[in-house]
Amino acid sequence: MPYYLPFHAPPTGQCLPYHRATAAQRTLAGNYLHQRLGTHFPTLRAVTWTRALADYQPDLWLRGTVVALAETDLTQLAQHLATSPELPVLDPPLYGLPALHLAQHSLQASELAVWALGEVAAGATACGPRLEALLRRLVYPSPLAEQVVQAWCWNLASAPLLAPGLPGAPPWPDSAEIERLLNHLKFPGSPGGLVPGTGPGPAKQLFPGPLVRRVA
Repeated sequence: MPYYLPFHAPPTGQCLPYHRATAAQRTLAGNYLHQRLGTHFPTLRAVTWTRALADYQPDLWLRGTVVALAETDLTQLAQHLATSPELPVLDPPLYGLPALHLAQHSLQASELAVWALGEVAAGATACGPRLEALLRRLVYPSPLAEQVVQAWCWNLASAPLLAPGLPGAPPWPDSAEIERLLNHLKFPGSPGGLVPGTGPGPAKQLFPGPLVRRVA
């Protein structure tokens, strides 16, 4: 089942802009932040937590003597703290389920764009510059998305579900057929209706196989 963060409504209580908070209230906000995220980043120094709050300045939510932060602010602060130079850089990197599902979505969009390119190039309808730019962007899948998908152990019973692929076999993203189709897009007002493409070349293909339904 895809992993999506639920939409979080603002917390209940009185909203207080960070710059109007007292030193005591900011300290309570720092304690709340550390309580929520401290297990994620156990090696960060205390000054790092304080600096993160001072830089970000989220709204504080007061409920009596309790000071809390909104979930959206916590999520963004987590990303900010994760980039702290104090933390070790993992090599090889780790990709979580959200990154995997985003990568699969990106690759499936590329697969759909390849199919659409064939339909547009074969049709009589002229292709506008925005559609051409969109197709040129999408028909070459992101190497990072392929890297994320390739990093997972798909032969395990506990592996996430594979995203459904499309039937048939569209041209490979790095094939000459893609460039041929791009160069045969029809443009309004152009001689003969054809304008050679000038977009970027194909992205490096990290491994062969269908764009979405691939198994390591």
